[in-house]
Amino acid sequence: MKYLLLILTAFTSLHVLGQVKVSQGGNSPQFSPSKQPGFNSFSTDEADYFVVKRYENFERINTLIVSDKTGNIISSKEARVNMGLVNNTFDVKDLLVVGKTPMLFVENHNKADGKNTLSVRHIDKAGNVSASGPNIASIDFLKMSNAGEWYVSLTPDKKHVALIGKVAAEKNVPEVFKFFILDEQLKEINKGQFSFAGNPKPISISNFLASDKGDLYIVSEEFDKSYKFPMLYKYSADGQTSIIPVMVADPGLKNLSYTLRVNPAGNLIIAGYLQKKSSFSMGDVKSAGTWLFNSEKPSEVKTFNFEQAITNLTARNILFNGDTFYLVGEQYKSEKQPNTATGMARLNAPDVFDYFHEDIMVTGYGTDGIKKFEMPVSRRWKTTATDPQFMIASGIINGKLALVYNDLHGKYVDDRRNKDLLLPVALLITNDGLMEAPVHFAKELDVKLSSYVLSPQFFSAAQDKLIVLSLNSQAVKTITFQ
Repeated sequence: MKYLLLILTAFTSLHVLGQVKVSQGGNSPQFSPSKQPGFNSFSTDEADYFVVKRYENFERINTLIVSDKTGNIISSKEARVNMGLVNNTFDVKDLLVVGKTPMLFVENHNKADGKNTLSVRHIDKAGNVSASGPNIASIDFLKMSNAGEWYVSLTPDKKHVALIGKVAAEKNVPEVFKFFILDEQLKEINKGQFSFAGNPKPISISNFLASDKGDLYIVSEEFDKSYKFPMLYKYSADGQTSIIPVMVADPGLKNLSYTLRVNPAGNLIIAGYLQKKSSFSMGDVKSAGTWLFNSEKPSEVKTFNFEQAITNLTARNILFNGDTFYLVGEQYKSEKQPNTATGMARLNAPDVFDYFHEDIMVTGYGTDGIKKFEMPVSRRWKTTATDPQFMIASGIINGKLALVYNDLHGKYVDDRRNKDLLLPVALLITNDGLMEAPVHFAKELDVKLSSYVLSPQFFSAAQDKLIVLSLNSQAVKTITFQ
């Protein structure tokens, strides 16, 4: 394997090993994430956008980090709005990058007007949120406690926004949804209303996705005794509605974990892991295999068994790559530590968790939904603080699945003193299931001396690139793999 040495500039360093290159951004503004943050990212041909989410004192707070295509961070700033007063409240629904513009979608409940109005605030290049913005749509209500709710989704082409407004609920009446499809200039190109006849139950929405062609996918979670499964409420671009319980046909198998994404054909793919149904269980949860649903075939849920059970599998991502798509997961669990405080201190003590991140699992499927291969990637971590540094970044580089994660320094470098350091590693897997040797970046990222730690939870998957944030106790910079 050949090393290509490049001259280091004052702003970036670059290294090539096999087919993977790595470069560091040249600046590091202040940033420190909260524990267990939410995350989303967007990539355009001009910049990469990292949205780190937290919920604090009844407020949804998004920190928007923007880096240019050289890896330098342009801005790192919280995107917030004034929450208003008791009878005139403002709540951030989501932060999306539509076309090339970051936008904050804000819901306003106004008791005097009796309206729940969705508006948009634009975010400039410095990360500043506009004080006001255009109203897009509204729904009427009678009570502040039953004001309805808005949901926002960006289509896969990143050029359209789908909105649904769940109208204020009425008892024993099917819920009514208003919908709007907007282009990247927020011009309305379609709108309407729909409901799911014969379904008087409230719909608790856990996910809302939309296709480029205008199909809307509303997903809630239902229970089959103690086992959760996704319930799909679909509104098709042709105006048809359908309710699809996404359940495994085998009564002895149940959903353990899943993730979902709209594929290039505009169909919703849900994929995850199976567990055997049991009336009693102790210890780690064992996965018996994988399952797969494609909304193009609404009555079918495919299942594939493992040769032997694997514990604690959690689905993390779905990626599409030509004739293959991948389900990426990991062996993950969190355990609450016993509270050893006494008296009032016991009541006020914060919960403390141990987080376990073990083997990564990759499963490849053909576009026909048939499993092509599965392979584990060995690793083992335990932490008690926050754990973005133990997550997995995943994308497509050079036509192959790329995984970027931290592994033990001692697995790759003969150095007993530093064997427990976190070492950034990149791994490529072909559509035929061939795994290339892992590439590490001990020298290029100077892991022995650097205060920065790669945090693969925070990544943007661009064209043939993975841009991952690297953090120390107070600052952030980008690391680009390509």
